[in-house]
Amino acid sequence: MTGDQDTTHEQGVSGAIRSGIFEVGHAAHELVPAADGTAPIEGRLRKAALRVPENYEECSGFTLFGRRIRTLLYSTDVAAIRNSNADAVFAVYPFTAQPAITQALLTVAEAPLFVGVGGGTTKGRRAAELAAVSEMQGAAGVVLNSPATPELVAQVSATVDIPVVATITRFDDEAAEKVQAGARIINVAAGRRTAGVIAELRAAFPALPIIATGGRDDAAAAATIAAGANALIWAPPSVVELQRDMMMRYRETAEAQAAGEDRSVTVVSVPDLTDMPFADVPNGVVESVAPEVERSEQIGEEDFVSPFRGRLPALAFFGRKRP
Repeated sequence: MTGDQDTTHEQGVSGAIRSGIFEVGHAAHELVPAADGTAPIEGRLRKAALRVPENYEECSGFTLFGRRIRTLLYSTDVAAIRNSNADAVFAVYPFTAQPAITQALLTVAEAPLFVGVGGGTTKGRRAAELAAVSEMQGAAGVVLNSPATPELVAQVSATVDIPVVATITRFDDEAAEKVQAGARIINVAAGRRTAGVIAELRAAFPALPIIATGGRDDAAAAATIAAGANALIWAPPSVVELQRDMMMRYRETAEAQAAGEDRSVTVVSVPDLTDMPFADVPNGVVESVAPEVERSEQIGEEDFVSPFRGRLPALAFFGRKRP
């Protein structure tokens, strides 16, 4: 830079320091990051109403197509899926897998979707075909239930390029064979023994991605993470429960207002649509009319004259003679 450019640069930086962009006391050339990182971006009307527990973020995670997955939402409710901050969706349901359901979930999901394709009642060629259709629809992975055999895992793995998630309830030779057959991710669903099964599985396969439910409380989630789980599955409250809580708050608010009480009531704050910003309109584009002028120019029924008066032909009425 020249001398004038250097002076301008230093003045610009010093002005930024005075305006609060950088902290006072640091050198002009030293960039000072924000203490808490960048500010989160939320919409005025749309926010992630369902947030996974904070301790779930302590998982190491696994990488799926360049994306880090630490939390999965266990739900097939489109409203819950649309309003959650989970890294992925674990859409497994106790019915026969259907491509129409998968398509509906993919329509609303903004995160990678893992969808169930069978393994119990649905197996063999049909499960492999469902996995292929799910991949074509856009699923990020397919899930096989615990009754799925290692042979079925191998068949599905040979059919699709997306990862196959095999569910196990205990660590035994069959569980190890599922990994060797091509299961890229293991879902441990062992209930109270989940942490122990994960520890055994981790000892046998150190680099294998493992997912599991987080349990009923923070202690259970912490034990599952400590055992070696890479990501946790979170089951959110049902929409019925959320709706019930919201209506209880509304009723408390209405009762407090009716009684004239000034008590604090927890109410979900929803911005008023009338406060939404509108685009500025240049002067002269829209002509404003004063209310009194607008009223004076209104046309009453007695002043209305049809533009078609005298132009329409006379029509004959049934049962009447024309005069």
